[in-house]
Amino acid sequence: MQRQPISPLIIILAVVAFLTACTPAAHYDGRLAAADSLMHDRPDSALAILQALHPDSLATQGDHAYRDLLLTQARYKCYITATTDSAINRALHYYRHHSHEQEKLTRAYIYKGAVMEELGHPDSAMHYYKTAEATAAPDDYFNLAYTKMRIATMYQDQLSQDTIAAKYEKQAIYYFTMTNDSDYLISCYGDLGGIYGLNNPDLSEFYLNRAIDIAQQFNSTKQYTYKSRLAGFYYYQYNDYPRANTLAMDVLRNGKRYSKDNQFYTYAAMSFIKMGKLDSAKYVLEMTPAPIDAVDSMNRHHVMAEIAKAEKRMESYGTHLELSKNNEIHILTNNKTERLKAAESDYHRAQAEEYGLNSKQKNRLLAIALSISLVLALSLLLLTIYLSHIIDRNKKERKAIEQSLVISILELQTKQTELQEVKNSVSEIVAYRIDALKELFDSIKFKPKDKQVDNNVRIRNIIPLSSVIGDMSDAYHVMNIKLTDKFWERISLSVDGEYPGIMSFVKKRFPSLTEKDLQLFCLLCAQLSPQIIKLCMNYSNVKTVSNYKKKLINVKMGLDMSFDDFLQRYSNGMLT
Repeated sequence: MQRQPISPLIIILAVVAFLTACTPAAHYDGRLAAADSLMHDRPDSALAILQALHPDSLATQGDHAYRDLLLTQARYKCYITATTDSAINRALHYYRHHSHEQEKLTRAYIYKGAVMEELGHPDSAMHYYKTAEATAAPDDYFNLAYTKMRIATMYQDQLSQDTIAAKYEKQAIYYFTMTNDSDYLISCYGDLGGIYGLNNPDLSEFYLNRAIDIAQQFNSTKQYTYKSRLAGFYYYQYNDYPRANTLAMDVLRNGKRYSKDNQFYTYAAMSFIKMGKLDSAKYVLEMTPAPIDAVDSMNRHHVMAEIAKAEKRMESYGTHLELSKNNEIHILTNNKTERLKAAESDYHRAQAEEYGLNSKQKNRLLAIALSISLVLALSLLLLTIYLSHIIDRNKKERKAIEQSLVISILELQTKQTELQEVKNSVSEIVAYRIDALKELFDSIKFKPKDKQVDNNVRIRNIIPLSSVIGDMSDAYHVMNIKLTDKFWERISLSVDGEYPGIMSFVKKRFPSLTEKDLQLFCLLCAQLSPQIIKLCMNYSNVKTVSNYKKKLINVKMGLDMSFDDFLQRYSNGMLT
């Protein structure tokens, strides 16, 4: 066989594809790059830039994904608790399909985990942190360090596995050292001091002092947070009240506005009491801010109880001691309740994710089965048309060639036998599709060409199946298709089976939709081809299907999304 020459157009397209594949990552909007540069040291300024940046001003899908990632990151760094994961989901979806953006994909996994943690799903958060760890490039030191720090926190706070948490903190210290990031180095050393607090006092003291030394070296206000923590360590672990008092009073005098909690007031007051300096303890108590939660209230009553005990006021001592214990019980109860709620929430989320996975697999199998069914049905239809053509031709030649007619009849019988064997081998669902196609063709009615016939006696002829392909292009003859209520009831039930409760949801959420709108909604959900939808809805052409689809979702339902996005959000439980 002679080879066909290669088309110049194919060569040009191949060269363009090669150059596109070799092109570096696209440049992003300069405002996004500016926000990203401020993210580490001034996340509040980065957030202000992103909030002022209107999405419509962004030119590419990559810019939109970058904005969603940075907005999630800035909110997290500014301590704005997440209420939804929609923005980071959009970013994650984009970067999963753009493998050259490895750093941003790693970051998207990190902040997906952070959002899941804030939404109360620790198991899911750990999954995304581990995925980020596996995705990061070997030389992406910062993201590797930050991911390992987050994993360490999860192991310590959620799983109480201090040994594993300490291993990850030390790995984070190694990578943060590679990036010369003093701020996170201080945090990691301080967290290590907290991890070793009860099990290894010597190591705990070492790491807390290391965090304080680095903080003082770089003039970081974090030194006061870890001085407060070290003061508690000296008070409870070593009973070294003078050293605990020195550290706590340093925080009170110079860094009380930088410390993350008010514990240092308690350490200062209690150490004064233990050293017999009740007046100083009372002075610190007067300086202590009013309690804002059960922990502050418990500490305050504990200090007041110890002062009363030292002054031999036993009745007051008993009263404050009882109040302190009540607050402690309340704290423990709330912590237990929160853990139970988090565990229950994670269980329900895991169930939902498993159901979604099974639904996707089911949909994929159904799509494959439907494709095979359509191919077989079309093949059978073409074979039927071909056999009809053979029969007609044989009828015309019957009188001219007797012998040829006999041979043709034998051939026809052979073909009919083969056709019957094919029909018998087709599955039940394929046979059903064939019958449905025939019913649809038979439901297409035609006007007579003679316009003078009275409307009351007008005859409506049904198009033969053999001439469907030739006559369906004549728009003049096509009249309305009247599909039965049973048809619409069956397709509505089918759609509700695919997307549970969607029809009831749409009718309740969008009561202004007409019956015609709901019929179109059903056909679109059923994933029928535009040609079939055009016939069912009596539209003039296939383009009308696309126009009505956009009008239905954007105008009549008033949603700023595509129809496919609507189905995906409903399936994910994001629409209420």
